[in-house]
Amino acid sequence: MRTTLVLAALCLVTACKRHPAGERTCGEVGHRFYELGHAEVEKSTELTPAERTGVRGLLAPMRDSMVRACTEDHWTAAARACFAAAADQQAFYACDAQLSPEQRAILAQRAAGKGK
Repeated sequence: MRTTLVLAALCLVTACKRHPAGERTCGEVGHRFYELGHAEVEKSTELTPAERTGVRGLLAPMRDSMVRACTEDHWTAAARACFAAAADQQAFYACDAQLSPEQRAILAQRAAGKGK
């Protein structure tokens, strides 16, 4: 019974955050950030094994912060599409141009650990 209630509540929360068919979600933005971050860590020749492990450990909290910023700050469909489809890290960061100046400032504060 308890599991059923939890699943029902989770479905309601998920349904409330859905975007129209075909639109990319904030979760997809976060997932792409995480994928690209891992790829960069793996190809880096400058990191020691300990540093590599440390950076990997930071990727999930950073991803979660990005998803929270996207959701709470209501990123546009164009911004979400750009980030979610970015081919590489450079393209991903270029998507910042799709955000308003206020959204960019909030994202920078969150990345520095000073935001919400």
